[in-house]
Amino acid sequence: MSTEKVMNRWFVVVATILIQIVFRFIYAWSVFTKFLSLSDPVGSDQCTAVQTARIFSSALFFVALVMIFSSLHW
Repeated sequence: MSTEKVMNRWFVVVATILIQIVFRFIYAWSVFTKFLSLSDPVGSDQCTAVQTARIFSSALFFVALVMIFSSLHW
């Protein structure tokens, strides 16, 4: 009889779904960046291209960072 700990398969399914949701949010952000920077050209809600690029870059950085640390857990 083995006493090894078996990983729950549902954990992998849920983790995969969450990763796909995060990637879809990042893709949606890259698609709507143009509309965010042009939405209110004279108002206070206008974002420059540099500001939207910084947000997108930081999102990609933190996703990569989380993936690295989550892979170290296994």
